[in-house]
Amino acid sequence: MNVKSVFIVWYGYSRRAETLAAELGGQINFLYETRLKGRWLTPLRYLVQGWKTWRLLDREQPDVVLVQAPPIFAPLVVAVWCELRGKTGLPGHQIPYAIDCHTGTFYGRRWSWALPLLRLLSRRAAVTLVASEAALGILQNWRVPGIFLVDGLPTLSPATGTVGSEGEARVAVISSFAADEPVPEIFAAARFSPHVTYYLSGDPKGMAAKLLRQKPENVILTGFLPDDAYAGLNERHVLNCGAYEALAVEKPAIISDWPGLRRCFTNGFIYVTNTPEAIAAGIEKMLSEQTMLKNEIIAMRSALVMRRQPHFDQFVTLLTVGDQTHPS
Repeated sequence: MNVKSVFIVWYGYSRRAETLAAELGGQINFLYETRLKGRWLTPLRYLVQGWKTWRLLDREQPDVVLVQAPPIFAPLVVAVWCELRGKTGLPGHQIPYAIDCHTGTFYGRRWSWALPLLRLLSRRAAVTLVASEAALGILQNWRVPGIFLVDGLPTLSPATGTVGSEGEARVAVISSFAADEPVPEIFAAARFSPHVTYYLSGDPKGMAAKLLRQKPENVILTGFLPDDAYAGLNERHVLNCGAYEALAVEKPAIISDWPGLRRCFTNGFIYVTNTPEAIAAGIEKMLSEQTMLKNEIIAMRSALVMRRQPHFDQFVTLLTVGDQTHPS
């Protein structure tokens, strides 16, 4: 894209945002005040992040701005800046912005109150991106420009180090230890398959001590990994959250048996319910059929890239048309 773009994320990291910013040739900015993490400090954290966002936009003076939601306050700050930046610039000039909405924006109880505000901001946005067909349906009901854009395939650094090298049969579990992830079930599945070594990525600091004590010996907690070590981990098989990483490295994967995932990832994946028995059985099936599954996932990768490209091109067109409509 031949315009200067800035992507704002009020979180410590987002693979989707990083990949999308790279595709646009833009700048990614993760603005998250870890020192102000905590329920009672959240309002102060949002204020600080809002102030830093405003200063960054004033300094960079982008042609277009992308912003991730939630939290709703990130696109709110961006929308106000784009509006005021236009009013203080040339007549008729307004910086276009796009909102990239995660599923929690629409279905998380924490942000349900903010949907009317999101609707208003989406009306002013050049386009709103969503990660599911159901969320796209909501945007269509709102009569706002929206695109269902699946994640782009990330470019992982060459593998280094020895992470993921222990054990004859190895499975990588891409995890953030969030409350909605089946970590207890994965621990239980590991007990059903003691001959398999499970590598759980992500920072386990938030894991409850009681759950940590239940960790089987064949489960290794890697901690948060830099890209080069993470790529080495992904040279093994991938479980659940790393579907796009699995496609990137052309490795079979196990994912939750949800209708949306089945529609998106049609070949090279094994679908399981989140029970210990089903996860363990899925791993055995993946290990025994890995040659066939790898061929399927290579074909799936090509199909996904081709299916996604028209939606990505439409997204770029909406952004650049918005910028040309209000020339600087």
